[in-house]
Amino acid sequence: MLNDIPGVQCAMPKGAFYVFPNVEGACRALGILDAYAAMPMPARTRTSPSGLLQRFLLERYGVATMDRNSFGRIGADGEHYLRLSIASAMERLEEGVRRIGKACADKDGCADFLNEMHAEASLAGRS
Repeated sequence: MLNDIPGVQCAMPKGAFYVFPNVEGACRALGILDAYAAMPMPARTRTSPSGLLQRFLLERYGVATMDRNSFGRIGADGEHYLRLSIASAMERLEEGVRRIGKACADKDGCADFLNEMHAEASLAGRS
């Protein structure tokens, strides 16, 4: 199901309870790569494109994932992966993937989310 989402590529796991989809295409389509590149350097050191997608998925679509940097920073530069646990009931996994698919198609919602994050960061920088 993950491979049916435009911009997401995922290898079939071999006995693992995690999958690691490459979400670079989704980050590109949603404008996350451009938004990340436009962030000031201090803000970029605290997140990544996959980290921004992770927050969007959690805060707007209720899907918990881990971004690439959360499971090891060594060799993570320029890589846009998420980690998803598949240790759950099939119905829950299917619902989560459906939500990921909706999120990856929600360019306007992601733009709003990124703008809100930018506004919050600007306010935090003033205090």
